[in-house]
Amino acid sequence: MVISKQQQTQPKPWTALQKAASDLTLSQDGRIHVDGVRWDIENNPDGSTIEKGVFRDAYVNPEKVKDVFLCIKPFTEKPGGLPGHALLNFEFEPDSPVVDSLGNQDKGLAVSVEVHFKQGQDYDPIGSQEPQPVLYQLGTWSDAIEKATVHDRNPLQTYRLKLNHEQQVALLKERLQASALNHEQDMYDPVSNSCLTTLIDGVNLVVPAHQQIPHTDADGDPDPKATVPVWSPSAFKKYGLLAQLTPDTIPARP
Repeated sequence: MVISKQQQTQPKPWTALQKAASDLTLSQDGRIHVDGVRWDIENNPDGSTIEKGVFRDAYVNPEKVKDVFLCIKPFTEKPGGLPGHALLNFEFEPDSPVVDSLGNQDKGLAVSVEVHFKQGQDYDPIGSQEPQPVLYQLGTWSDAIEKATVHDRNPLQTYRLKLNHEQQVALLKERLQASALNHEQDMYDPVSNSCLTTLIDGVNLVVPAHQQIPHTDADGDPDPKATVPVWSPSAFKKYGLLAQLTPDTIPARP
């Protein structure tokens, strides 16, 4: 078979595992509605996942946030386990779970800032020659567990953040608003615009100045604890933002 030059240069489509958030609105009963939430990943008959997400809408009541968790996914399949991935999970009161228009429920909503991948592409910590726009991926907590432990085969470590209710609500609203923005021209940078640095930026907006985590050290250089996810719990601990010092760990599934 002869492949034409046009076929050789045709760009790959975006992965079916990701989808940008959209249609962020406030319902009459005070709940926030958003589209583009991943509720599941499609599976093969043997239970393994394929590169295709199941996306639906979601309703959340911001006043019913119960806890916020810093979640770290070490890249255990890579040498040294670095740098890992960071995301936030918002857990809601049992009487006010995340729900979709079909009646499905989940106890939490995860916000993960990621490189917007092309089909078959994987994260390269060294970087890429091609532009790498970011995407704020929303998903249920059950989906976040499946993505980390089944699809990526990495454990997921969770730390409850030490935020009051007002700060929890403000952080949820800020992260949802950020998720619904157009990030097509917003390029990934491992130091200034990554899964962790954008997460820290969101937290810094809702805590007092003395608890805000700086991105740089005393010399003005990037602080590894504010740029490398697997080291970031040390920064959150230093600024009094961890309610638990030892994480709860969900192991990777074989």
